[in-house]
Amino acid sequence: MRQVFGQELDELQKKSPQLLDVARSYFPHLTSSTYEALAREPDGLRLDKDRCEREMEQLAVQNYSAFIGSAEVTQGVRQELSSIQASLQEMAEVLEPAQETISQLQDKATGLGARRAALRNVLTQHGALLELLELPQLLDACVRNQMYEESLELLAFCKSLLQAHEARGEDIHVLTHIKDQVAVQRTNLRDSLAAQLKTDIHLPACVHIVGFLRRVQRHSEEELRELFIEHRSKFLDTHKQQVELLRHSRGSVGTALRNAADLLRTHVYDIGTQYKALFPQDDGPLGTWLNSQVTWLMMLLHHHVLPSSSSASGKGSTTTLSAKIDAAQLTTVLRQCVHASSTLKRLGGHFFPAVAGIFEARMEQYSREMLDSALLTFHAELGRYDWVPSTALAGGASEASAGWLHPQALELTRHRPLAVLTNDIVQ
Repeated sequence: MRQVFGQELDELQKKSPQLLDVARSYFPHLTSSTYEALAREPDGLRLDKDRCEREMEQLAVQNYSAFIGSAEVTQGVRQELSSIQASLQEMAEVLEPAQETISQLQDKATGLGARRAALRNVLTQHGALLELLELPQLLDACVRNQMYEESLELLAFCKSLLQAHEARGEDIHVLTHIKDQVAVQRTNLRDSLAAQLKTDIHLPACVHIVGFLRRVQRHSEEELRELFIEHRSKFLDTHKQQVELLRHSRGSVGTALRNAADLLRTHVYDIGTQYKALFPQDDGPLGTWLNSQVTWLMMLLHHHVLPSSSSASGKGSTTTLSAKIDAAQLTTVLRQCVHASSTLKRLGGHFFPAVAGIFEARMEQYSREMLDSALLTFHAELGRYDWVPSTALAGGASEASAGWLHPQALELTRHRPLAVLTNDIVQ
């Protein structure tokens, strides 16, 4: 085979393997034939070819109708296939928008499915969501009803919940709104607790309120001390206003000064004691605050007790001061100041040495006024005295000569001017 076909054998094996099969079956016949047979073989092959051509022509003539029919059928099939292909193309063009619509519907169906699952979850957690949404209202009700312990527990719960929400990094508008409302209620709780410090409360209540303020965690210790002093001072200011109104009333200056001194003895001392119990580590603003309260009392005493320069010179303001406060009222005010000073001494607010000079000056001025009045009366009595001694004490002069009296004391008091002067000095 290689000798006959040469290099074309490989190509024939790929393109015409049937031809090679015929050649393999034909080569044994050739190799077994004689020379004469091989010489006649081309003529024989030609005759076979002619015979095959005639037979094919006869077959074509006999079956031409079948060939024509087959050609017609093939052409019809080709036309039908072309029509089907065109129809399919039209159908594809018609169904393309529908396919896009179906894709959009699928996308929307996926979103609706997720939303439906979310709504189903909301329905399942409906009770918990209602409790969460009612937290700001519940906090407001607890604050208004002064249920501070419950308010702080709710704030702690809200804080843990909101911290977990922030840790997840989710942006949920409802939780953000709840966070803002909880912050407002926290401020309201702080204001409500601070307002309690403006009322008349005792140490146990102060301990509770300051403890609540510490748990709110809105102030440092220094700010808490200043807040306590500030709001307790506002409570004290209401009593000071009553004293101020009273001291401007006619005839009530002595009562106002007694109330002012008693205010330091009671409320100022209570507030200082409460501060010491709540903040034992550092006095902080307590010393300054005590100084301001003592300064307020000293201002009142300077204004109403300490005599002015015009009073010392003996002018008409002496009568005005005497009309405001007399010696008995002054003694009562002095006693109240001593009590208040000894009480505040426990807090380091002993102030009586600072006000003692005011009372001494006022009593000196009062004694000077009384002596001036007695001397004026004495001179008036001397002007109209007839120098005839009274006989009222004539028999008792010898009996009273012994003892602590001057031997001539009773004899001298028989004269009216001296008796009146003695009575004025004694009074």
